[in-house]
Amino acid sequence: PKPFSPRELIARIAAVLRRTQALPPRQKPPSAARIRFGDWTLDTGQRELIGLDGVAMPLSSGEFRLLAALLERPKIALTRNQLLDLTKGRDADLFDRSIDNHVSRLRKKIEPDPKNPRYIKTVWGGGYIFAMDPVTE
Repeated sequence: PKPFSPRELIARIAAVLRRTQALPPRQKPPSAARIRFGDWTLDTGQRELIGLDGVAMPLSSGEFRLLAALLERPKIALTRNQLLDLTKGRDADLFDRSIDNHVSRLRKKIEPDPKNPRYIKTVWGGGYIFAMDPVTE
C-alpha cells in the first residue's frame, strides 16, 4: 500500500461527506428534452447547445454535464462539491477546481457579457446558481 498522510485522509473523508449531503431535488426533464433559456436551447438528446440562429455551439462533455446539472436545478445555489458530484460522481478529485474552469468557459460561450453574467451567477462562499427558469419542451 502507498503511504498516506493522515491529514490527506481526513480531508478526503470530509470531502466525501460534504458531497453526500442531500442535493436539492432536480426538475428532471424527460429524456431527449430540449431546454430553452434566454437565447439558447440545450438539446439533451443530441447533446447540443443551439443558438437563436440555429447554429450549434460546441460544448465539451464537462461543460454539457455542468450546464445540464444547473438547468435541472434552476434558482438553487449549488456548491462546487455538489456540482462535482453531479458532473463527475466518484471520479472527482478532492481539490478539483474544474468546475470554475467549466463555468468560465460556459460564460464565454453563452453569456452576452461574461463579466456580468445573467444565466450562471456566482454565489458568495463557493458555488453557482442558474438564475432563470428554463422551459422544457
